[in-house]
Amino acid sequence: MTLLRYLLSGFLLLAILSCGVSDDAPAAGQGQSNKNVTPSDQLFTLEDFGAIGFKVAKEYNVDGLTAATSAWFGFWRPEGSDAKEFEFRFYASHEDAVLYGTSFADEATGEGAVLEEEDATWKEDIKDRKYFFAGPIGSHGSGSVQPKYGGYSIYGNMILLCEGANATHSLERCSSLISALRSAGS
Repeated sequence: MTLLRYLLSGFLLLAILSCGVSDDAPAAGQGQSNKNVTPSDQLFTLEDFGAIGFKVAKEYNVDGLTAATSAWFGFWRPEGSDAKEFEFRFYASHEDAVLYGTSFADEATGEGAVLEEEDATWKEDIKDRKYFFAGPIGSHGSGSVQPKYGGYSIYGNMILLCEGANATHSLERCSSLISALRSAGS
């Protein structure tokens, strides 16, 4: 039974990786997808982000976030821009990030993001994954809730949820952060 489980997991991983995988840093605007998957054997930790000036706001409890080793929320200022918000989810390997983390990242990003705690699979600080846009002054109940993260990137053993009004904006910010990581690691 265990062998069958590994074979099925391997087949699923191969199917996922064969769709939308690139050898370079995530490029902005890759079709209609709100994600980009880039394999890497490098195992990242939060310490790797200190060299690029990432500021941690909080650590999340990963109970319920299948196979995640840690998750963090914080800010980073891309060159020539205001600070942007990011959520990092770390896994033991790239394969674990893809296999176990993709469904959670899909749920938390894009136009169809699940933004209500009672509907979310992973409920930890869901308020950090949404914006509330208030209506005109003096109006009541005219605001709307929108997803903070238009998309995400899986790079090595991490999933990066990147602030953006849509997938294109988010993937550009993910790409900038990954490029900064690569430059710092050179």
